[in-house]
Amino acid sequence: MKRIVFVWLLLLSSMGHAVQVSNLYSSIVQVPASLDDQQLLNRAFVQAIDDVLLRVSGKSDDLSSQVLAKAHRSVAGWVAQHSVQDVVETILGSDGPEAAKEVNVTFYKESVDRFLLDQGLPVWGSNRPSILVWLIEENSGSRKMFGANHPSAALSELFDGAKLHGLPVYAPLVDSVDKNALDSSALWGFFEEDILNASERYQTDIVLAIRVSQYRGEAVVESMLLAPNQSSRLVSVTNASKRKAMQEILLKLSALLSDRYASIRLATPNQLYVKVNGVNDYQAMSSLKNYLGSIGVVKQWQLSSVVGDQVEFNVSLNGTESKLRNSVALSSMLAALPVDPLEYNANRVINYQYTGKGNN
Repeated sequence: MKRIVFVWLLLLSSMGHAVQVSNLYSSIVQVPASLDDQQLLNRAFVQAIDDVLLRVSGKSDDLSSQVLAKAHRSVAGWVAQHSVQDVVETILGSDGPEAAKEVNVTFYKESVDRFLLDQGLPVWGSNRPSILVWLIEENSGSRKMFGANHPSAALSELFDGAKLHGLPVYAPLVDSVDKNALDSSALWGFFEEDILNASERYQTDIVLAIRVSQYRGEAVVESMLLAPNQSSRLVSVTNASKRKAMQEILLKLSALLSDRYASIRLATPNQLYVKVNGVNDYQAMSSLKNYLGSIGVVKQWQLSSVVGDQVEFNVSLNGTESKLRNSVALSSMLAALPVDPLEYNANRVINYQYTGKGNN
């Protein structure tokens, strides 16, 4: 409960734009204390890199046993730092519960990214969309909404799993204001307009509606993903375990968002012209350059012209134009402008207005 309330307090001070996820290249794992020092570290490094590869790529289905085995052979050289400490918890060993040690491992970002790109897999950077989660459960014919003021086991499990995937999720209060804006029938029916109107209060990048029910003894978890300028996406999972069904929803959500935002190595990088109006001084130019360099799908950029307050960049992408647009939409620094269809190379031009409102 405390974690969900804390997330709400964080939301009050920082929502409205993408979130910088700080734990992408680190993992804390527990291994049997009975292992000798080298075995203990080898086991910990393997477990930790599996977590990190999932978090950074967002694509569990693409992390085949062959890919993971290749990573395991090289992982010792990717470790930037690690620490080991005793813990009171036990871990399940070959002969039952036994004492454990906790290992905190951080990997070099460059090594992990290079490996994923070499395997043709995506790299999803630390700038990720904030996600508001509306959750409703049906039990014995009764439906109830859950949030920061009304937590549930399913919501807590979702938050714990989202951390593993590097997904910045937030819970609504589900107070009288929320209930007046969105009743349980509208949430259960996935009425998009009602859900989006109620979500405006929280100003997150993305909204995820989830309904949980039981059918013939199995948990049915259905979700709807709502994002600006995107069609809604429906994902449904049925599993004997509600916890496992929630985990599958998170796996699918992570893969969907990776497809929208993550960079991937192309045989020939996409080349675009990005024109930005309203760049009036050195500070604005400096902020804009820094911002372009921080976008994950931007491989390289070069300033090609300055005419008045309009600057033009030649941008090389590790990904599609839509991924660049999706990434830029997570920031308030640039506002999209239409492109004149008669403009030279109009199909390779993107226009923006510099607002100066953000730097990430």
